Amino acid sequence: MDKASVRTEFLINDQSAGYPTRVVTAQVEPGEIACLVRDGHLVRRGLIPPATAATLRERVHEIAVAEEGKPGAEWVAHDSIYLRRLLDKHADFHRLLRLEPVLSIARTLLGPQVWIDLDARMHYPGTAGISVPWHNHLPVIPDPLPVFFCYPHQLHCLIYLDRVSEDEGALTLLPGSHLRPDLRIPLGDRGDHAGQVELFFEPGDAVIIHGGLWHRTAASTARARHRTLVLLGYVPSWIRNEAGEHGVPVEEPLTAALARTGDAELRELLGEFRW
Repeated sequence: MDKASVRTEFLINDQSAGYPTRVVTAQVEPGEIACLVRDGHLVRRGLIPPATAATLRERVHEIAVAEEGKPGAEWVAHDSIYLRRLLDKHADFHRLLRLEPVLSIARTLLGPQVWIDLDARMHYPGTAGISVPWHNHLPVIPDPLPVFFCYPHQLHCLIYLDRVSEDEGALTLLPGSHLRPDLRIPLGDRGDHAGQVELFFEPGDAVIIHGGLWHRTAASTARARHRTLVLLGYVPSWIRNEAGEHGVPVEEPLTAALARTGDAELRELLGEFRW
């Protein structure tokens, strides 16, 4: 029996290109797409093999060591580090550019033209109380919504490279909160909220979230091991989301060379887009 799938045929309303069509087939249950739209998250167990997770974890740790203490590093000793622009920092991350079924899910929900970014977050082991307070990734949505407001939908796939148990701290989500521009959570709030869901992970597990979904991480214990994940972001091609001055700059971006030799689809995934 064939796996369940969701097939969408898009017509690109581009007069100069002759109104081309693109077919997107996502290997996912239709009900799972509906849940992602409604709840703002979808868990994918075993999205990548454990061996791949181990390789990517090793790369993240190497980059973390190289960037600790450098100007621009988002690093707190014995606590955590945030690493940006991983696609420019090691070719091993390029295997995630066409990661399925996440890419086709993103194209189904955001439109067939998307670009991809990749960051990472790592919490250091053996320290109690490391956590991330409630936040979402799209803090630009006003209330009420203006009539012609362009809602900046994005999907972010959090791929866990280490086991996350109670010691490392659960990922805690507020289902449906991406649909609530009226929701106000004070800066730094780490408390419980009604309806929250706690998730734990094995290496290679992932959760796809809407960029506007409120989430946090529970506090670690002194028994915590490394808590390493990569954040694969999917953004409609006409929305720009530059990292600006954040993070350690890259002297020789790998994606520039990759784009020069890649096909049209790869260049689009790396950010190439023209009206």
